[in-house]
Amino acid sequence: MKNIQIRFLYALLLFGILVCGPTHHLSARTPAQAEFAEKIAKIEEFVQAQMKRDGITGLTIGFQSGDFRWVKGFGMADIENKIPTKPQSSYRMASVTKPMTAVGILLLVEQGKIALDAEVQKYVPYFPKKKYPVTIRQLLGHIGGISHYRNYDLEGHFKEHKNTREAIRVFEKFDLVNEPGTRYSYTSYGFNLLGAAIEGASGKSYGEYMTENVWKPLGMNSTVLDNPVKIIPNRVRGYRLINGKLANSEFVDISSRFAAGGIRSTVPDMLNFAKGMYEGKLLTAKMRTDMWTSQTTKNGYGTGYGYGWRTNAPNGRFMVGHSGSQAETKTYLMAIPNERFAAAVAINFENSNPGIYPAEVFKILFGEPWQIRYYSNKRSDQITLAGMDLAFDEGMRHYAQHGTALAKSEEELSGAFSYFDRVLNSPVEDMAGKLRAGIHPAQNRVLTKMVSYIADKLKNNGKNLDNYYKNGVIVMFNDYIDWYRSQPDYSSGLKFNSAFEQKVARWKNDWAQVWNRNTQNFEIHDADDAASMSEKLKSTFSGKSVYPNYVNDLNDSVTKLATSGKLKSASKVAQINYELYPQSSTTNATMGILNVLDGQDENALAAFKRSLKLNPRGNANARSLNAVAYDLKSINKPKAGLRLLLIAVRLHPKEANLYDSIGEFYLNMKQIEKGVEFYKKALAVDPNYPNAQAARDLISKQDK
Repeated sequence: MKNIQIRFLYALLLFGILVCGPTHHLSARTPAQAEFAEKIAKIEEFVQAQMKRDGITGLTIGFQSGDFRWVKGFGMADIENKIPTKPQSSYRMASVTKPMTAVGILLLVEQGKIALDAEVQKYVPYFPKKKYPVTIRQLLGHIGGISHYRNYDLEGHFKEHKNTREAIRVFEKFDLVNEPGTRYSYTSYGFNLLGAAIEGASGKSYGEYMTENVWKPLGMNSTVLDNPVKIIPNRVRGYRLINGKLANSEFVDISSRFAAGGIRSTVPDMLNFAKGMYEGKLLTAKMRTDMWTSQTTKNGYGTGYGYGWRTNAPNGRFMVGHSGSQAETKTYLMAIPNERFAAAVAINFENSNPGIYPAEVFKILFGEPWQIRYYSNKRSDQITLAGMDLAFDEGMRHYAQHGTALAKSEEELSGAFSYFDRVLNSPVEDMAGKLRAGIHPAQNRVLTKMVSYIADKLKNNGKNLDNYYKNGVIVMFNDYIDWYRSQPDYSSGLKFNSAFEQKVARWKNDWAQVWNRNTQNFEIHDADDAASMSEKLKSTFSGKSVYPNYVNDLNDSVTKLATSGKLKSASKVAQINYELYPQSSTTNATMGILNVLDGQDENALAAFKRSLKLNPRGNANARSLNAVAYDLKSINKPKAGLRLLLIAVRLHPKEANLYDSIGEFYLNMKQIEKGVEFYKKALAVDPNYPNAQAARDLISKQDK
C-alpha cells in the first residue's frame, strides 16, 4: 500500500512553466527599503531561480523585520487566464490554520472559559467518550491519541460542504491511536475537536469567533474560512503534476478540516499573525511562553511541538512555525520572536517544498546558515558532535527565549557537566541515546542546562553569541574552554575533562580550515554540477577530523540525476558522497538504491544492512524503502521498484505494508496470482494492518 505522505521526485519532471515578473506592494523606496535593497535583490534572484528548478507555478513570499515588511508575488495565480500572483493573492493555508486555532483556544483559557486540563467533552458533549480521557492541552500538542486520517482515499477527497457537527462525525467513532500523553501523533482531527471546543465555550461558530477575536484584531482582514461557492477576492488556482505533466488540482471541499486546515488567507495576513503574536497583542507573556514551549510526554520526552506551533530549534535559534500541505497549496510560516522577525510563503503548486523559501530568506537576512551539521569518520566523535549540536540547539534556544540560563546553581550545573563526561566515556552503542536524552526532562534537561549556562557565561564576558550561530558549537565550546582556563579559581565541576579539551582544540583547528565562505554557502542548484562540486569537497575535507555534513544536499542531487535518467552521474555523486560520509545511514541507503537500479540486488541488500546498523530509523527503514519503490514506479521503473520491495521484506519481514505493496505491484503488472500471494502474506503478518480489508476483498474477488 502506498504511504499517504511520500516524497515526490518532481524536480526535473516539469519544464517551461513561465515565471512571471514579481509584483509587490512597496511603490516608493523608503529608507528602510533602501537598507534592505541588496538583500531583497538576492531573495528575488533565489526565488525566481528556485521556482524554475522546482517547476513551481506561483507563490507569494514575504518577511517582517522589526517594522519593515516586504511581500511579493511570483509566477501565476491562474495559468489559464494568465493572472499573475500578487501580495494579496489568497491561498489555502492548510495546517498553518492550526496555530491560529490554538490562539483562539488560549484566549478562551485566559478568559476562564476553557480549562487546559479539562476533558474535551466538557465543551464538545456530542463527541463520544474514549477509553482514556482526552484533554484540551493534549489536543493542542498532538498527544491526545486522536487519530489522523484513517482512509485518505475517502477522507482526503470530500466534495460536499460540511458543518462542524458533520466534520466531527467523520472521525468520532475512531479509536484512540494510543493512550493520551504517551506519544506525539500528529492529527488534524484533534484540531477539529479544538475548533468544536471553541464553539462550545464561546457560543459562536468557529469562523465568527476567529474573525472577531483573532483575525480582525490582528489586521488579518483577508483571512476567511474557505468556501467554494463564495466570492473570495484574489483566490488563486491550485496545480499539481499528473504523470509528470501540469494539471489543475483536484477539487476538494476542505470544510471537513475547518479548524485544522480549512481557511484561506494571504502572506501579509500570515505576517500580521506572527507579528501580533510576538508583540503580545492578544495573549499574555506567560501564555505565549507556554505556547512556544515543547510539550512533554509522560515518559519525560519533549515532542518539539507546543500549543499549535512547532518548537524545534534549527541552529539554536528561538524559532517557531508551522507548515501546511493539502490540495491546491503548500504553505510555511516561521517566526523568531526575540528578533521581531517572521517569514512566510504560500504556493499554489502541490508538488513543492515550501520550507526552503523562508529558510533562504532567513539565511540572506541574518547572514548565517539555517543549520550547521558536522561529520567525523570516527564513530564516537560523530556521535559526540551530533550530541553537542543537539545540546547547542536546545541550550541556545532556551537562552534566546528566556534571556537566562536554565540552571545557575553550581551543584545542578556540576551535575550537568558530569553527565556529559560520563556519556563520553560510555560504550559507543550507548552514547547516542544518552546524549539525545540529555535535552529532555527525563534527564532533567542536563545538556540544555549546560549549554545555556555556557552561553550566559560567554555573553557576560564579552562574546557575541551571533558568532556561534554563524560558526557553530565547536567554536563555542572552544571559546568557553579558553575562557575558563584564564580563570585560576574556576570550579573544576564546571569544566570538561582534559581529553575532551584537547579534542575540541583539534576540532576547532580543522573546522577553521574547512568552514569558509565557500563551504558556508555551499548549495547545489544544478544537479549536473554536483559531481564537480562534490570532488572539490572531497579535496577540501581530506585528512580533517571534522568537516561539514552535506549528505542530504548531495543525496538530493543523486535523486534528481537518477530520476532524469543520468544514472552514471548519479552513481558518481553517490560514490563521492559515500566516500565523504561512510558513517551515514543515508549514503549507504542511497548506494543500495543505485545498486537496485543497476541490477545488483545482493550488493543493495548489504548496503541497506549497513544503513540500518548505523540508524534503524534512517533511510533503509521499511517506510522509506516503500516510498522509494513507489517513486521508482512513478518514473516508469516499476520492475526496479518491485525488486526493491522484495529486498525490503528480507530486511523487514514483519512489515505487512511491504507485502501489500508487493501485491499491488504484481497486480499492476497483471501477475494476479503473485499479487494475491503477497496480499495473503500481508494478512498473515498482520490481519489488521490499514489496508487489510481491501486485501481481503481483492482475495475474495479472485477466489470467485
